[in-house]
Amino acid sequence: MKLLRIAGQISLLLVILSPKMYFKSDVKYISLCIFILSLITFTWFRIYKNSESEYIGAYINYRDWSLAGIFSAITFLVIASKRLYSSQINITHLIVSLAVNISLIIYAYYQFFVLKMERILLSLAYGPNATAAAYIISFVSLYAMASVSSSLKKHKLEALSVLWILNYTALIMTGTRAAIIAYPIAFILMCYMEYKDKRIHISKKSLSILFILVALIIASMAKPIMHRVDTLRSDLTQYSEENSNTSVGARFAMYKTGWLSSYDNISGQSLEQRNERIEKIVESDKSLSAALIFKNVHLHNQFIDTLSTIGWVGLIFDLLLIVSIVSFAIRNKQSVLYAFLILFILFGISDTLTYAKPIPLGWLLPLMFICILHKNKKI
Repeated sequence: MKLLRIAGQISLLLVILSPKMYFKSDVKYISLCIFILSLITFTWFRIYKNSESEYIGAYINYRDWSLAGIFSAITFLVIASKRLYSSQINITHLIVSLAVNISLIIYAYYQFFVLKMERILLSLAYGPNATAAAYIISFVSLYAMASVSSSLKKHKLEALSVLWILNYTALIMTGTRAAIIAYPIAFILMCYMEYKDKRIHISKKSLSILFILVALIIASMAKPIMHRVDTLRSDLTQYSEENSNTSVGARFAMYKTGWLSSYDNISGQSLEQRNERIEKIVESDKSLSAALIFKNVHLHNQFIDTLSTIGWVGLIFDLLLIVSIVSFAIRNKQSVLYAFLILFILFGISDTLTYAKPIPLGWLLPLMFICILHKNKKI
């Protein structure tokens, strides 16, 4: 975070000195949406934060995300400028992205197979835990795939498939259902957008190796997958019986109470105001009581949580950010960004992606580098 802060401050100075040059970049809309969304959150924090509040920890986490977003948005404009476009730096991106991604994979495998952890955490033993580990692995892997796609001309699909298999295995080890479901969908969409107008060449030998790897995953990961499926089934059954005190049930309770407490929130409300309204809702409907467990953090849904804090104004910029990424992906035919969008939306439905530092940095930095890689590919 300190390095990002320094980069953001230097980038801000450069943008002030030469705004026309940096605002010519076609990433400016993505950057602008991130910047405004972050600035709104920071302003909300400054207005409502109270050092005596029982929710001070949550306020600090919203502040941390807002600062990460502000510095990332400004840095994004500068590093995506034409002055820095060069196909020669693709090899650097390839080395860095693979080094980071493979390090995460190795550490995940070590925690699962050697340390016998039921759900791997990486180094996130406090705070977001396994869920954050899954999100970070997912987004970092897309950066690695974008680097491979930009650098390799031969055996690209085979390399992408191997990366997907290795990362998907690590995601299964986190036990994060959203990632286990979303990651295959994202990869399939990415491959479709990349190869829909191209003829695919893959040797029988490569195909056989891929099938063997998939078979090994199924054999070694069947138990944890079935455990998460059984847990999901149990959670849904209990929720149908009006017991929301489960992982899935609590989420449904938070979504409903979050909406009911915030649908008229135009420009922001404090956590105290939101939670007072949630408590009143729970008083009239005890089946939603599990929502109270998480009232001192966030509502586990990017869009509901944004609405419940910074209001409809913030939610609009949430949606505009998605639109700006879609627009960039379409204009620049960037297939990896379609996968990014799938993950961002599906993860956002089951969790809050703009809270604290690990998760926001986990998607902000890969998004920046994926967009830059496309530029280098064009030259």
